[in-house]
Amino acid sequence: MSAQDCVALFPQDQIPLILDTVLDCASTLRKKSPSELENHLSTRLVKRLQVDPRMRGGPFVVCPEYQVLDESIDDAKHKGHIDICFVTTQGSHTYFAIEAKRLHVTFGNGKWTSLVGEYVAGNQGMMCFVTSKYSASQRAGAMLGYVFDGDTGRARDGISKAIDSNRKKLKLAGKNGLIQSGIVQRAERVDETRHQFGHRPFTIYHLLVSV
Repeated sequence: MSAQDCVALFPQDQIPLILDTVLDCASTLRKKSPSELENHLSTRLVKRLQVDPRMRGGPFVVCPEYQVLDESIDDAKHKGHIDICFVTTQGSHTYFAIEAKRLHVTFGNGKWTSLVGEYVAGNQGMMCFVTSKYSASQRAGAMLGYVFDGDTGRARDGISKAIDSNRKKLKLAGKNGLIQSGIVQRAERVDETRHQFGHRPFTIYHLLVSV
C-alpha cells in the first residue's frame, strides 16, 4: 500500500454544498479593474465564503492560497499555492481544491485575450490536477473561471474545444470531454471532465462566473 493510499478522501457528500456555495458567493463578485488578478478575486471570494453560514460547523475550513508542501522534509520547498482550498481535520492532504483562472480579459493595451489555453493546458490550470501537483491523493477538484466580459457561453465553448484538442495530455477517461454535470441543480450550469490518472479516477468540476 502506497502512502497515497493511506490518505483519507475528502468527503464526497460535501462537494455539492461547496460548489453551490461558491456559485452563490461568486454571484456578488465584481472585478475592480479590467484585468484584476485572479488571486485578488479569489481572496475576496474566500472572504465571502468564510462568513457564509453554510461553511460554518462543517468538516472543513476554507483557506486562500493554501500551500502544498513537497515530500522533502529537510527542504523548505513547496509545490505551489491552491487558490481556494477546503481542508478537513483528517490531515493536510485531505482537501478539495479549486484552481481559479481569468478568462476573456481585455488588457491595458486594449487587446482582448481568451486565456482559454492557460485554463486548459497551462501549468497553472487543469494541468495542476493532471500532473498531481495538487490533489495527488484525491478523486476530485474544481476549476473556477472568472469570465471578465460576462460571456460564459462563449468561454465554455472555447474550453470544450481546447479540452478536445488536448485529450491525451489531460488523460481524459472515455470518449467524453466537457460535459454538463448533475452534481448541483441550479440555473447556472456546472460542467465536469473525467480523467484517469494511472489507477486513480479523477473528476474536475468546471464553474464559470461572470465578474
